[in-house]
Amino acid sequence: MQESNMPDQQLENRPADTRSAPLATRDEPVTRGRRVRRPLWHFVPRTAGYGVVLFVIWMVLTMMFPNIFTRSSERAVVDSQVTLVTSPVEGVVTEQHVAIGKSFEANQPLMTVQNPNIDRALLIDLTGKALDNQQHHDAARAELTGDESQLAATQRDLQRYQAASQKEHAADIHALQARLAAAKAQVDQQEDVVNRNQAMQWAGAVSEAYTNASRYQLSILSNAKAAAAAELEHAIANGDASRSKVYASATDGPVASLAQRSRLLSADIVQRKAEMTQFDAYGQSVDKLIDAEKERLERLTHLEIRSSEPGVVEDVLAPPGTRVAAGATLIRASNCAQSRVVAVFPRSLSDDLLPGTHLNVRMDGVPFLLPASVAEVLPRASEGEQARYFVPFPPIEKNEIYVIAKLDRPLSSLPHGASADPTKRCAMGHWAKVSLDQSWLVSNVSDLGHLDPNWLDGFKSTLDRGRHSLDEFKPTGRHWLNDLKTTVDRGRHWLENLKSLA
Repeated sequence: MQESNMPDQQLENRPADTRSAPLATRDEPVTRGRRVRRPLWHFVPRTAGYGVVLFVIWMVLTMMFPNIFTRSSERAVVDSQVTLVTSPVEGVVTEQHVAIGKSFEANQPLMTVQNPNIDRALLIDLTGKALDNQQHHDAARAELTGDESQLAATQRDLQRYQAASQKEHAADIHALQARLAAAKAQVDQQEDVVNRNQAMQWAGAVSEAYTNASRYQLSILSNAKAAAAAELEHAIANGDASRSKVYASATDGPVASLAQRSRLLSADIVQRKAEMTQFDAYGQSVDKLIDAEKERLERLTHLEIRSSEPGVVEDVLAPPGTRVAAGATLIRASNCAQSRVVAVFPRSLSDDLLPGTHLNVRMDGVPFLLPASVAEVLPRASEGEQARYFVPFPPIEKNEIYVIAKLDRPLSSLPHGASADPTKRCAMGHWAKVSLDQSWLVSNVSDLGHLDPNWLDGFKSTLDRGRHSLDEFKPTGRHWLNDLKTTVDRGRHWLENLKSLA
């Protein structure tokens, strides 16, 4: 016990045990005062103790200042958003154009869905309207043909009646002209008689009554001449009006009726032509709708399922021969250009993990760092959110957050030597390590230019919290360190006893 309580210096300067030392002879010179070297394993307990102390200090600092010591996350997995290819119609899958694991381009046919029982009510309705329109068009054409034939016959009759009427007007005019000429001759003759009787009356050969009788006869003949002249003028006016298609006399009655009928038939023909033009335009529009509906039905009957963006077929949920409903998912595809890395970080780093923050990703199978940036920060990820990705998210604990990083360069654009297996360029499910592009010191120095005006108060508050934590930990840490020192001393004493026994 006294030996164990000796100081280290005395133990080091203590002479070797006489029991184990050989006896010196007269022929061998005795070397006195030589320092005995201790074996290297004597330092193992002390080194272990120092290591434990440093480890505890590092653990304490890590828990108190995670922003300084924790700048990366190894709980990260390469993931990709799910692209669902669905069927807009009900039917049976007949063809699969792209196999599982093969890539496809945007708008490339992926599957063909056949649906012979598609609703054709619209096509039937349009076809019925087209038939009705065609019937009305044919009826209007028949009426137009009848009106045109009647108009032609009426025009011929009108021409004949007009010719006959003109001849009758000409005959009346000639008769009236002859009658007027005769009346004029009679008037001239009677004027000679009146003049002779007047001379004879003045000679006393005839009486005044005889002369008056001849004058009366002259007036009658003059009136007859005036009436004939008036009738001739009226006949000429009727003839001119008839030639101008103004039918005012009784002679032009049939011609007027035929002319009116001709005008009515012409109006009916114009109306029929307008109706036919309208029917033609309506029929053309209906035919276009029918063609579009037929094309739509043909496309839906043998519908080619396409995707609006490129990708790789991962799962086929409806192989050929499967009957699917409208809106059913046929293919689950991934897009290497939209690969994401889902990482778990402490919540204390949320201020350093804002969207757009630069990150470095080291991925399994890729021999170099991949630059990335923060796309989303999720405090929690529900089942619906995780269902949007192929690979489940890593488990999360309290005071941790999900960080979804977007690679600056798609995995599909990496060099061929970036992965040993070219078929796994998307690297879904591979574990990765995500770290911040800047250290804690660089990040805080870069933020000095745009600190909050109350940064001093915040910094003091942080120091106060750290000092309070140290004060709370000091008694426990001192007691723990004393126990550790006692344990180390006991171990060292045990090793020294073992050495002395040896």
